[in-house]
Amino acid sequence: MRISEYSVEPHILEGIDGSAVEGASLVGVASDDPPPKIVTAINTFVSKPPRGLPGRVDNWTDRALPLGSLWGQQLVRQFGWEWSGVVFHDHGDTKAIGVFTRDRSLAIYPWHFVFGCLENNATVTILLSFNMLLAGRIPAQGRGEYVNVMDHVHHIVPPA
Repeated sequence: MRISEYSVEPHILEGIDGSAVEGASLVGVASDDPPPKIVTAINTFVSKPPRGLPGRVDNWTDRALPLGSLWGQQLVRQFGWEWSGVVFHDHGDTKAIGVFTRDRSLAIYPWHFVFGCLENNATVTILLSFNMLLAGRIPAQGRGEYVNVMDHVHHIVPPA
């Protein structure tokens, strides 16, 4: 796959920080709580989002952006990953912002993953992937391969 990278503009990075604070409030944690606690709260929320909230809830702006920003920030805090933008040249030069290992072997696109889970009622693997990264259970990938972790992390037995 042909991928090129571009730097995320500073004002977008500032927006990610602000959105992460909003996400922390949404799931009931402090943005400086330990990353495993925060990721657990995100996973729980996305697995069973509250229903019956007043007004219309937009899964992209009201949930995916703040929760994905918060999750991405935990990958930065815990593992030293970095926010960046990529262009997928084999897919019509589509752009995406995500978090990446420093050697660009692994990638997670947290906004898109959270949105997909909420929109499709999918099995949530946010905590599973985080725990696998913590335990060193994600196989080594080649430098610059940008392997999307979330495409390959699946529960053997669906969570209860």
